[in-house]
Amino acid sequence: MTDTAADRADVPEVRLVVTGHDPDNRGIIARDTRVGPTPGLAADSWEAYELWSAKSLPSLPDDGLAAIETHASGPGSVRLIQCVIHPEGSPLPPGDPDVTSSTIQRTDDTAMHFTASVDLVVVLDGEVEVVLDGACTVLKQGDFLVQNGTRHEWHNYGDKPARLGVVFLATEHRGY
Repeated sequence: MTDTAADRADVPEVRLVVTGHDPDNRGIIARDTRVGPTPGLAADSWEAYELWSAKSLPSLPDDGLAAIETHASGPGSVRLIQCVIHPEGSPLPPGDPDVTSSTIQRTDDTAMHFTASVDLVVVLDGEVEVVLDGACTVLKQGDFLVQNGTRHEWHNYGDKPARLGVVFLATEHRGY
């Protein structure tokens, strides 16, 4: 079965609104756009919407757009994404798992991985299980998780995609 955007109609584009300042330092809407899944970020049974990233936090006031760098990474960088974890057994979304190697470090042939970041996660919709080396827990809509660079993997045993809002705060990581 071929997985197409129509097959994933329940995972719509995400609206991103970015504010900034005009030359007189008045607040403005600098960008109001729709973002679809980022090509190449799909792996296992998840896909990501790369919404906003910057190598470092901007000095304010600013125009709201100058600091944005797509796929910023490295210590001190910040990324905002929406991650969709599809139910177990769903067709894999299109993408190249190798593209994730710059931000996600796999440690074996499983979905276990770690990121060199502190990740601030909120479950926007659905339910997921986060599995660590020595523990696991189910997160439901409205739950928050602070992921401190631990090895982990995600599972969705439900019948609908789970949507997570994630802020990645990149830092140093000595690895495993």
